[in-house]
Amino acid sequence: MSDFGSSIDRKDSGMNILVLTPYAPWPAYGGGTMRIYQLLRGIAKSNRVTCLTFVPDEAANAGLAAALPAITWHTVVGPRPRPSWQRAFDTLFHPWPDMALRNHDHGFYVRLHELCVATQYDLVVGFSIEMVPYLGIAKSYGYATHFDTFNVEYVIQQRAFLTDIRRPRRWHAAAYSLLQWYKLWRYERRSLRAVDGASVVSAGDATILQSCAPKTPITVVHNGVDTHYFDRSTIDVAHQPAPTIAFSGTLDYRANIDALVWFCAEVLTRVRASIPDAACVVIGRRPAPVLQALAARGEITLTGEVEDTRPYLCGAAVYVVPMRIGGGARLKVLEAMALELPIVSTQMGAEGIDGVPAGVIQIADDAESFAQAVIAALQQRAVVPAARAFVQRTYDWRVITPTWNSALQSTIHHAAQ
Repeated sequence: MSDFGSSIDRKDSGMNILVLTPYAPWPAYGGGTMRIYQLLRGIAKSNRVTCLTFVPDEAANAGLAAALPAITWHTVVGPRPRPSWQRAFDTLFHPWPDMALRNHDHGFYVRLHELCVATQYDLVVGFSIEMVPYLGIAKSYGYATHFDTFNVEYVIQQRAFLTDIRRPRRWHAAAYSLLQWYKLWRYERRSLRAVDGASVVSAGDATILQSCAPKTPITVVHNGVDTHYFDRSTIDVAHQPAPTIAFSGTLDYRANIDALVWFCAEVLTRVRASIPDAACVVIGRRPAPVLQALAARGEITLTGEVEDTRPYLCGAAVYVVPMRIGGGARLKVLEAMALELPIVSTQMGAEGIDGVPAGVIQIADDAESFAQAVIAALQQRAVVPAARAFVQRTYDWRVITPTWNSALQSTIHHAAQ
């Protein structure tokens, strides 16, 4: 365990907040880490913020201190992965869902108890469902608690079950999702009723979860994008000799794997029937074996983990979001919009981004329609300035941060009633 960070005195301004995160918010590789990083950075400007987080090793501490120097950090190395037999046993017999058990760690519990005793906080915030058990500890000390959830997790498992049950080779995965669907529904319902306030990424998620916990205030705090950073005019574009399709994401995530496998099998073959030299560049770390096999056959190009995704994205003629499972609101779509890329997405892939102007995202849920939209974008090779203007107005993190700050203040007021 390590303690380090800010010595800035903000005792006379803002709130004193303890934040609990399931993984280090820097480097901000995926959607969850980026959301945590940006929201922490936003509230640390006007509040005293302490963060207790897991890190993969002690070396990660230097990156956290440099990326978010205004925050006081307490880190625990872990969590240790559960053995396969333990996960199998828990899947069948434990009443909690897999996600609630994923970050169970004695050292984290001990450090949280110590912090709750040593300091008086106005609010304890937990990011993602993995932190719900720890919010219960904070609640036992009398602290107001706020839960920020990235998705409606039970809906993700419901969708995964309905997708996999149609394929006999995926029935084992469907069985897992069916169990998790029921466990997560119960767990999310109970968790939301236990906290003093919550925030979600979209109006759709708010509607679903408010029905589970009618008395808990739930605020929509959208995912966002740093439009200063994602600005096509500042980027040296990676040259792509062929008309290029781009996809990005964490490549061992089940929803992204499913999206790419479906896209290659059902859409890309149709695209290449019309544009034989069409390339598909997939940007992201930890590609699953099935994606490595697609790359070995020449169907896609895997970049691996890259420090900067922007040159690869700007080198593409179209960005695709062929999601069939998942939830929340995808930061990668907002990033593509900020870079003025044409986007083709399933309805599910574009969920959670409200008020998108007509023509900014082409929606297609069947393979033929999806392929035709991609072909049109590859042939036109146009940029979409209206997409950037939209996210600058509505989804820039600088616009979103005040809503987040107000949501936390509202939770404190609700707890005091």
